[in-house]
Amino acid sequence: MARMHRVFTGLLVALAAVAFGSSIASANEAEFDNYVVHYNVINTTFLSPEVARAYDVRRSSNRAMVNISVMERGEEGMQAVSADVSGTTTNMNDQMRSLRFREVRDGDAIYFLSEVTVRSGETLDFVIDILPAGSERELPVRFSRDFFAD
Repeated sequence: MARMHRVFTGLLVALAAVAFGSSIASANEAEFDNYVVHYNVINTTFLSPEVARAYDVRRSSNRAMVNISVMERGEEGMQAVSADVSGTTTNMNDQMRSLRFREVRDGDAIYFLSEVTVRSGETLDFVIDILPAGSERELPVRFSRDFFAD
């Protein structure tokens, strides 16, 4: 369990480094009343082999990992919540790819991960729909990312 926690911490550090290294880090969050959705997309080569293996992510310069987390504001502060997460991505040629998210739990943290094939110089538009557990309101998240070869 301690090993998995170290691996998970490595994943968080990798994601934070990418997010905070970007001048648009604050754009990686969307607020909806009592929910906050954090999202990020990184090339899978940013993950160490150990982290990629632990989360069953294939490392490749033509693959990106989408990471979503959903937090709910409550009386005890922010708490991660389970959700149904689905989405698509479309490139500039209107080629659509479905995203298949899987839930990953580590202690109190809940993440939703999906992988997508990318090409260098490609811009992808992401359309993510999130239905938090126990909610009837869908949370739409839309963003674009440019990808470049490592």
